[in-house]
Amino acid sequence: MYRFEVMELHSLGSRQPSYGILASVLENDTCTYIAYIPDISCDRSFVDELAHRCSEGQLSPLHLIDVVLDALS
Repeated sequence: MYRFEVMELHSLGSRQPSYGILASVLENDTCTYIAYIPDISCDRSFVDELAHRCSEGQLSPLHLIDVVLDALS
Protein backbone atom coordinates (compact mmCIF):
# COMPACT_ATOMS: atom_id res chain seq x y z
CA MET A 1 0.00 0.00 0.00
CA TYR A 2 1.36 3.41 -1.00
CA ARG A 3 1.14 6.38 1.31
CA PHE A 4 1.74 10.01 0.37
CA GLU A 5 2.28 12.53 3.13
CA VAL A 6 2.98 16.24 3.27
CA MET A 7 6.38 17.35 4.51
CA GLU A 8 6.96 20.89 5.78
CA LEU A 9 10.23 22.58 4.85
CA HIS A 10 11.84 25.71 6.22
CA SER A 11 14.57 27.54 4.35
CA LEU A 12 17.08 29.74 6.09
CA GLY A 13 16.17 32.89 4.19
CA SER A 14 12.39 32.64 4.41
CA ARG A 15 9.89 32.76 7.23
CA GLN A 16 7.19 31.04 5.21
CA PRO A 17 7.39 27.25 5.01
CA SER A 18 6.98 25.31 1.79
CA TYR A 19 5.51 21.85 1.43
CA GLY A 20 6.53 18.71 -0.41
CA ILE A 21 5.30 15.14 -0.71
CA LEU A 22 6.98 12.01 0.62
CA ALA A 23 5.87 8.66 -0.81
CA SER A 24 6.29 5.42 1.10
CA VAL A 25 5.20 1.83 0.76
CA LEU A 26 4.22 -0.57 3.53
CA GLU A 27 5.09 -4.20 2.87
CA ASN A 28 5.40 -6.98 5.45
CA ASP A 29 5.16 -4.48 8.33
CA THR A 30 8.12 -2.51 6.92
CA CYS A 31 7.78 1.09 5.75
CA THR A 32 10.15 2.11 2.95
CA TYR A 33 10.44 5.68 1.68
CA ILE A 34 10.60 5.56 -2.10
CA ALA A 35 10.04 9.06 -3.51
CA TYR A 36 10.25 12.63 -2.29
CA ILE A 37 9.47 15.88 -4.03
CA PRO A 38 10.33 18.91 -1.89
CA ASP A 39 9.14 22.48 -2.26
CA ILE A 40 5.99 21.94 -4.32
CA SER A 41 4.10 24.95 -2.96
CA CYS A 42 3.72 27.32 -0.02
CA ASP A 43 -0.01 26.49 -0.03
CA ARG A 44 -0.39 23.60 2.42
CA SER A 45 -4.01 22.90 1.48
CA PHE A 46 -3.02 22.48 -2.19
CA VAL A 47 -0.28 19.96 -1.30
CA ASP A 48 -2.54 18.21 1.26
CA GLU A 49 -5.22 17.70 -1.38
CA LEU A 50 -2.68 16.44 -3.91
CA ALA A 51 -1.18 13.97 -1.44
CA HIS A 52 -4.67 12.80 -0.44
CA ARG A 53 -5.65 12.16 -4.08
CA CYS A 54 -2.41 10.24 -4.67
CA SER A 55 -3.05 8.05 -1.62
CA GLU A 56 -6.71 7.48 -2.45
CA GLY A 57 -5.91 6.49 -6.02
CA GLN A 58 -2.86 4.44 -4.99
CA LEU A 59 -0.72 6.28 -7.52
CA SER A 60 2.51 4.54 -8.38
CA PRO A 61 5.31 6.71 -6.94
CA LEU A 62 7.00 6.42 -10.32
CA HIS A 63 4.36 8.84 -11.60
CA LEU A 64 4.50 11.30 -8.70
CA ILE A 65 6.61 13.88 -10.52
CA ASP A 66 4.20 13.84 -13.50
CA VAL A 67 1.18 14.35 -11.24
CA VAL A 68 2.88 17.22 -9.40
CA LEU A 69 3.89 18.94 -12.64
CA ASP A 70 0.38 18.54 -14.05
CA ALA A 71 -1.15 19.98 -10.87
CA LEU A 72 1.15 23.00 -11.02
CA SER A 73 0.37 23.84 -14.65
